[in-house]
Amino acid sequence: MKNKEYFRQTFQMIISRHNTFGCWLLFILTLFFLLFLSGEVLNHYAILKIDYFIALDNKSFYYVTLTFGFAIFLFLIFISAYIKKITIDHIDKTISFKNIVTRKIKKYDFAYFDGIADTYLNHRQGSYKTIVFVKEKKMIRYIDSFWISNYDELRQSLDDLKCFGTYNFGTWKRIKLLFRQPVID
Repeated sequence: MKNKEYFRQTFQMIISRHNTFGCWLLFILTLFFLLFLSGEVLNHYAILKIDYFIALDNKSFYYVTLTFGFAIFLFLIFISAYIKKITIDHIDKTISFKNIVTRKIKKYDFAYFDGIADTYLNHRQGSYKTIVFVKEKKMIRYIDSFWISNYDELRQSLDDLKCFGTYNFGTWKRIKLLFRQPVID
């Protein structure tokens, strides 16, 4: 009990830190595709001749531009969907999720949620701990430790919320999560 009180007094506001592998990999790939696309455009229109790029006819140029433009668009969607800056404020009892691409902020009071549930989400590198925010047995938001490096600190700061326990969502429950169907029994 003494540790919890010390934690609350010391850390009034907890801000998430992005995990170096998950986030920076997407940032670096997006930057690479953007630089390649820019170099290809500059070379094609003879604005800047770069020896590393070959001269393409118009049809090939448009295919390359479309392919890399689509890759950039896809990576920006992934970054926008998964990488959020999360702030937990203990004074106001709020949690906010800030999209790092669109800068849009969604702010929730602790009282808005019925509670939280712990689960694991699978990624290529294995299973990662995840906090699911529950309202009326539906998942509203989640914090995935694949994207966040200070997951344990964030989890500890949410001790004020009721915990429904640890759940292992199978394939059917994950599909229900996508469509915002009730998943907590």
